[in-house]
Amino acid sequence: MKYLLLFLYTLLTVTVMVKPSFSAVEKSNTAEEAEIPDALSRLMKAPDIDLNNIRDPFLSSFEKNRLDEAARYKNRKRLPANKRKREVLEQFDLSTLTLVATFKKTGHEWVASVQDSTGKSYTIRRGNHMGKRGGRIEKIDGQTVYLVEQMINPAGEVVDHQTTLTLAEVNDR
Repeated sequence: MKYLLLFLYTLLTVTVMVKPSFSAVEKSNTAEEAEIPDALSRLMKAPDIDLNNIRDPFLSSFEKNRLDEAARYKNRKRLPANKRKREVLEQFDLSTLTLVATFKKTGHEWVASVQDSTGKSYTIRRGNHMGKRGGRIEKIDGQTVYLVEQMINPAGEVVDHQTTLTLAEVNDR
């Protein structure tokens, strides 16, 4: 009991000595505010995470490759060449076709003559398609036929690829 009284007495004296008056509290708060830095200014911001493109750690590389190939296959179906009826020259590879001649009548646009490996000739105009990749003829001039083929790059995106057939190739043979 004696120790309990001693404990209570020390507790009361300590609280009285530590507890400042009301005016002292106001003065000390303004001084403390000036000395204490803003805690939020030192916080670090976490980097933004792109949750759509983050790699799944539980997905095997074989499964990821299979999913990527499926996405590329889906893009192949979206190629415009797959949605229309094929033309005769689209059954030949461009390397087997030879540009034989280009000509233009007055008041008309350029026309070209192309020959396949068997020697059969075909007349082509701007807008026709030729080649196994469905190249569309964009322009014909005196020496060259310009084609634009839509291809799929390794990332699976559809990109335009320009190819040309020239008359100089005939003289090389």
